Amino acid sequence: MNYWTAASGIVDAFGGGGGGIAEEMIVRTLSPQLPCGAKVVDLGGGDAALALRLAAMGHRVVAVDIDPRMIAIGRARLAAAPAAIAARVAIVEGDAATGRLAAPGDADLVCCHSVLMYEDDPAPLIGTAVALARRGGLVSIAAVSPAAIAMRPGLAGRWREARIALETGDQRHARYAASRNHPRAAVAALLAAAGAPVASWSGIGIFTDHHDRPIDTDEPDELL
Repeated sequence: MNYWTAASGIVDAFGGGGGGIAEEMIVRTLSPQLPCGAKVVDLGGGDAALALRLAAMGHRVVAVDIDPRMIAIGRARLAAAPAAIAARVAIVEGDAATGRLAAPGDADLVCCHSVLMYEDDPAPLIGTAVALARRGGLVSIAAVSPAAIAMRPGLAGRWREARIALETGDQRHARYAASRNHPRAAVAALLAAAGAPVASWSGIGIFTDHHDRPIDTDEPDELL
């Protein structure tokens, strides 16, 4: 079961966003490791927010998404972007969790951001991500950590949701969609089994992910 497609209001809640602190940190981490004109596959990136960011740096991006509504948002973004940048982005509809993507395994970078939590079993999706990367390429996964699931609702003042998250260890009662938050050790084991041992790990958005508006701060570097 895919919890994203089962949640009718989730695109309205998240589909128009893009950017933000988490994306900024991810881009800052990944961009120094990419060759010029890198080939990138972004699984679950149909809104094209990350794709356009990477394309503006000169990379070529294929964004794959299961949700036609997100793809529509992404194509609208492409239409509004400078033509030279938009030309480096392709958006295709597909379900990476099935493993049936007509794409060669030659990507310099495969992104799988905010996707794993909507799958009961993350193994097929992780296997697809690794298979799409070239030998020596990178796989970037961003997902909710079970160790921090109560932080977002707690900091946002959604006390009932935070309490249930603490009591149950999951987000089946989350505000917008149910999700399964797979432990970091389990994700690392699946990556290693697929032939992609973890090179580095970091936490992002723990104290800022609940913000749905720009953050006013005198210490932007500390925020990042």
